[in-house]
Amino acid sequence: MSMRHRLSLLISAVSIFGALASILAILPLSIPYPPIPYLKFDLAEIPVMVALLCFGPIPGVGSALIYWAILLLRGEFSPIGPTMKFLAVFSMLIGLWIGVKVFRGSRFTLHLSFLLGAFLRVLSMSAMNYLVAYLLFPNFMSLAAGTISMVLGINISGGLSCLIMVLAFTAAFNLIHSILSIAPSILIVKYISSRELPHLKKTWYRLVLERG
Repeated sequence: MSMRHRLSLLISAVSIFGALASILAILPLSIPYPPIPYLKFDLAEIPVMVALLCFGPIPGVGSALIYWAILLLRGEFSPIGPTMKFLAVFSMLIGLWIGVKVFRGSRFTLHLSFLLGAFLRVLSMSAMNYLVAYLLFPNFMSLAAGTISMVLGINISGGLSCLIMVLAFTAAFNLIHSILSIAPSILIVKYISSRELPHLKKTWYRLVLERG
């Protein structure tokens, strides 16, 4: 494939997967996370992960940027909500890319890379929730602490106790969402790799992760 055709393919992939992620985010398909209902599981991250695994880090990040831009126009609690969603996806992508660089050649490259991606997502979103929900908008912290209290059947009082519980349950949410985004994406890209499509004979997943 010529450089020109390759560039056209990458631009098309970024546009398509970014738009698909945005559509899935806007459609009413999300499921609230019971302990903190303003956090929601959705399918929107899967197209971004598929773009990464098929075409590499740059198309993956490009798709995430389009996803972010559209959410800024149509998403809830803009610009903070869409920006936090973008940072969650972006940190996971960057963690995976760093993991591939660090662990390449290991028989556990895939597993270690995704663990690092999930870890960076949890870390970055814990920091962002501390900034947004604790320092800037404490009403969100109170709301989250109240719903966690109802789910656990206990009374959470005191600023430090509320902060610890909210950050712990937020970390659990981001870990679960990482798995829900990564596992289906791998299955989809494995299927695509097995088909050996004319314009995508070698996916990034197959070249870098599967072969180590």
